[in-house]
This record gives sequence, C-alpha cells and structure tokens, in this order.
Amino acid sequence: MKKIAVIFLQFITACIGIVVFGALPSLFVATYTGENHFYLFIETIKRIIYSLIHFDQMTFLINGEEYKVYPFIVEGAFYSLTLIFSALVLSYIASILLTVGTMQFPKWVREKIKMVIFFIESLPDILVVLLLQLFIITIFKKTDVLLMKVVTVGDSRAYLLPIICLALLPTIQLYRITIHLYEEELLKDYVLLGKAKGLKYTFLLIIHMLRNTIISLFFHLKKTIWFMLSTLVVVELLFGIFGITHYLTNYMIPEIFTFILLFIFVPIFIFYHLVKWILERTIKGGEVLS
Repeated sequence: MKKIAVIFLQFITACIGIVVFGALPSLFVATYTGENHFYLFIETIKRIIYSLIHFDQMTFLINGEEYKVYPFIVEGAFYSLTLIFSALVLSYIASILLTVGTMQFPKWVREKIKMVIFFIESLPDILVVLLLQLFIITIFKKTDVLLMKVVTVGDSRAYLLPIICLALLPTIQLYRITIHLYEEELLKDYVLLGKAKGLKYTFLLIIHMLRNTIISLFFHLKKTIWFMLSTLVVVELLFGIFGITHYLTNYMIPEIFTFILLFIFVPIFIFYHLVKWILERTIKGGEVLS
C-alpha cells in the first residue's frame, strides 16, 4: 500500500510539474504586455486546468478555422503512441534475440560485432530514416512491389516502416547494452557453478542469464523512450504524420501544449510501472525492483 501511495505521489507531482511548465511562457508574455507576471501566470494555470477538465471542448485554429482537440489531436496522438510502443517492444525483443545469438560466438568475434554496432549507433536518425525510405522506393521501382507504405496520406496511414525507423537505432543501442550485461553475467558465481555442474552454455544463456538480463535491461528503457521521442520528430516530418510532435511544435498554446505533454507522459508512466510490477511478480517472485 505504501508503494502505491509513493507511485501515486510521483504521478501527481509530475502532472503538476507539467501544468506549471505549460504555464511558464505566460511569464514572458507578461514582460511584453506589461501585465502582472504572477497574476497572468496563475490565470494561465487556471485556464489549463479548466481545459484539461473539459478537454472535449478545447479548440485550436488551423488557417483561421476552428477545430476541436477531441478527436482531431487525440487521434494523431494515439497514432504516435502506437508507433512508439510498438517500436519499444520491437527494440526490446530484437535486442535480446540478437544478443542471445551473438553470445554463441567467441569473444574476438563479439568484439568485431561491437565495432560494427558502434558505427551504426553513430549514424544520425534522419539519415537512417531517409535510407530506409529510399530502399523501399528503389525496390518498388524495380519490382513494382510496395513492401511498406513510405508516407501517410489522409486515412491511409503508414505503420510498419515508421515503426522500423523508430526501432532501428534504439535496437542497436539496447543490443550493445545487452551484450555488456550478458558479459557481466558470465563472470558471476552462479554461471561458473552451472558450468562446473555440467550445464550446457546455451541452457545457462537462455534460462538463467536471460532472466537477470531482462530485469537489468528494463531499467534502460527510460533512456530509450526519450531517444525514441527525439527520433519521432524526424519520423513524423519525413512520413507526413500529423502526430504528437507536429501539434507540439506548431500549436504552442499553453492548453494544447500541456494536454499533449500529459498525453505523452501518462501512458508511458503507466506502462513503465505496469511492466515493473509484472517483472516483480513473475521473475523476482514479488521482490521489489529498484
């Protein structure tokens, strides 16, 4: 119960922080208009809170025409979150599978693989996205077969290629981390004891070491999510997606800005703590992960 209270307190504190952050631009507006800074700041916070409570009535302007946030922005935000969570799951699973395969090789081969990983990881995300799009277009021109949609037009949405573009560099990043985690596990006593008992290396790799690696890798997902959000800006721009980052950068109204930030934060917060709870119950047998 105490743990739930702590998580709830973290959630409320973060939400309050986002609302306050969304109202901060009003301080700069007050500087130019000559209004009282504190008064305008408080009034902006009140407007934001009211808009969040009555979000179905919130509106914004596009080329002079008024549109409602729900469902206009909400649909785009759900699209973006679908891409993010799909890419996150793909990256996590792919990095583990790649590592299990890599750990079958001798150490000198793994070192060569690490060098290749380092090179790929240094590539800018915009280059990776453009190369993947160019590859699909080239295949289409030569074979007349469109493997995946390379752009979103109206209701015809691209999913597979944007997910791959979002997942590729994070997969490489997690792949490097997972190899390092596995190599650390190799030096631990339980692995040496297992080898002494005659257990096969592959059995230790998949059954025992994998369990500990999954837990350690989970705590790197926070950084991966932030990395994906930065890549999402490029992906949405190049694929013509009207999603979270499009509205976040084009409609800097405090109410809209705060709504979108909360729309990003809340699902990620719930997802993280839900997965953490599942790991505690299934892998750690109820032991708290820290």
